[in-house]
Amino acid sequence: MSDAAFETGDERLTQDHELTREAPIWLVDDDPAVRESLSQWLELADLNLRCFPRAEALLEALAAGEPVSVVISDIRMPGMDGLTLLSRLTLEAPELPVLMMTGHGDVATAVSAMQGGARDFIEKPFDPEALELKLRQALAGRRLSDENQRLRRRLSVRGLAGLLRGESAKIRQLREQILELKGHPARVWITGESGSGRTTTALALAEHAPAEGEAQRVGTSPASALLAKVECRALVGMASSTKASSGAALSEAIDEALQAAPEMNTLLLHDVDVLSREQWQWLDAWLNAQPEGGRRAPRVVFSAECSVQALVASGTLGLTRGHALAEIELVTPSLRERREDIPLLMAHFSRQAAEVHQVPELPFVRGELTTLMAADWPGNLAQLRQLASQRTVLGEQGQEPPATGQEAGEEDPDGLAAQVALFEATLIRAALTRARGNIAQVLEELALPRRTLNLKMHKYGLRRDDFRHGADGASE
Repeated sequence: MSDAAFETGDERLTQDHELTREAPIWLVDDDPAVRESLSQWLELADLNLRCFPRAEALLEALAAGEPVSVVISDIRMPGMDGLTLLSRLTLEAPELPVLMMTGHGDVATAVSAMQGGARDFIEKPFDPEALELKLRQALAGRRLSDENQRLRRRLSVRGLAGLLRGESAKIRQLREQILELKGHPARVWITGESGSGRTTTALALAEHAPAEGEAQRVGTSPASALLAKVECRALVGMASSTKASSGAALSEAIDEALQAAPEMNTLLLHDVDVLSREQWQWLDAWLNAQPEGGRRAPRVVFSAECSVQALVASGTLGLTRGHALAEIELVTPSLRERREDIPLLMAHFSRQAAEVHQVPELPFVRGELTTLMAADWPGNLAQLRQLASQRTVLGEQGQEPPATGQEAGEEDPDGLAAQVALFEATLIRAALTRARGNIAQVLEELALPRRTLNLKMHKYGLRRDDFRHGADGASE
């Protein structure tokens, strides 16, 4: 056997050890002798084991979120038996490999276990080496499953990065929160300043809406077709009419939005902070009348400049109603809170404007991006997009953005060093994104010595592996 084959085998043993160190193998068996025997054998095999005397105790640990890589379960146990445990695990943790142990040569029971979702079975009295082999095969399958999940998550992140662009901490957090909400039909309240991307966040939620069984419509329709939107501010002009105050106008607007988007899975009620108490009461009743789940029960998303808590404090919403209407609250950060994203966003908006208007892109002049990063941007993304269009179409390079609110010569509250570091980190991140983590290409583009680049990447928490597969996506 070649050295390479031995190295591959050693690597697998190391991977098994590391996996079970973080997520132990769980054994449930009511026989203390079996638990003791397996513990000793697997300790010698450098595999970490956790033992349970009852299936109920194992399920409690699983419900508490404690880590596990593989489950070994006896079939015949007092209380909950192994087959019942298997059916629970299949529902609550379908990705978890389960090995069943059965005595007395009960092949029929073992076949039932395999049909119920068990990965494999072994007869008692068992051969420890045979059990170890089956365990290592199960661990290999678990690693492959985890890798597939990471790949699916990376693809989801790349898709989200195309909608919610940027790599600041707050925009990364928002993307992670949206991924966590996938598969959960919770009502969502999106809070943020005007122009900060509340509608785009709702589009991202629509693209990552709960799947209907195994059929996920993401990718088969554009995000805009998955979202039905009601502009609540359009109803303000009718506020004095009986129709509007009774909620009839809101009812008609929702019906029209749903009919206009037959493939939708998400209903966005935009700028709900303008609704009256009467309209909120009608909306509450309408939501309570909607069916739970099903094809025609979209996730409801609210959008407002204020938080649920602020609207409750104002007296417009009652305490109980307000927090029942919106189970999850997301916040879209203002540009002032994510200044390091401005160069990437400005480049993207400029590229879009050049494509739409069929004009060449303009390079940025020295100091232009630094000036843009120092502005307040009260109009947020909408204002930045408008400036990018004007700059690209009219050729207005280096135009001054809105004032920062500071007098000439007054120091920035964050200090010059912080602003320089922010801009430096943005340039390095953008170069890593374009090069997909190719350090040699980044060194050439930025004209930096390798040691200097290494030090700066460490300083700003940048890892080349995060950019190798294009998962960043911010400059696409």
